Amino acid sequence: MSIPLSESLAAARKRTRTLFLGSAAVALMLAGCGEKSPAQNAAALERAFPAKPPDAAVAGPGSGPRSTEPDTRIQQAVSLAVSALRTNGYAEAFVTLRSIQAAPQLTVDQYTAIQNARLAVEHDVAAKAAAGDPAALRALQAIKASGH
Repeated sequence: MSIPLSESLAAARKRTRTLFLGSAAVALMLAGCGEKSPAQNAAALERAFPAKPPDAAVAGPGSGPRSTEPDTRIQQAVSLAVSALRTNGYAEAFVTLRSIQAAPQLTVDQYTAIQNARLAVEHDVAAKAAAGDPAALRALQAIKASGH
C-alpha cells in the first residue's frame, strides 16, 4: 500500500514547519530576555547613522559628487529599515538590515547597531510566528524566499 504523493508532500511540509518553529523556539530560549525591542533598535540605528545635511561633506582633493554616494545609499537604506522596524515590516527590515550589514565602510558602532536590530527582528518575528501571528508567518516565508 503506497501513500499518495499529495499526502506525503503535506506531511513533509508539516514536519518542516514544525521543525522550523521548534528551532525558532530554541533560538528564542538561547537568545535570552535582555535584547532590545525593534523600536529601541530603530532609535539605536538613528544614533549610529545620524542624518547629515548635504553641505556637511567637506570638499577635499579627489572628493567629488560620487564620493558621498555610498554613504547616501546607506543612509537611505537605514531610513528604510528604521521605518520598517517601527511599522513591524519584518521582512523588509530584515532584508534591508542584512544588505546594509555587508557594506565595507561601516564603523564598529554602526555594524553593532545593525546586527542588534537584525537580531531583534529575528527574535520578534520568531516569537510572533510561534504564537501564530499571520503577518509574522508571512514575513518568515518572505525572508526564506529571499535566500536568508
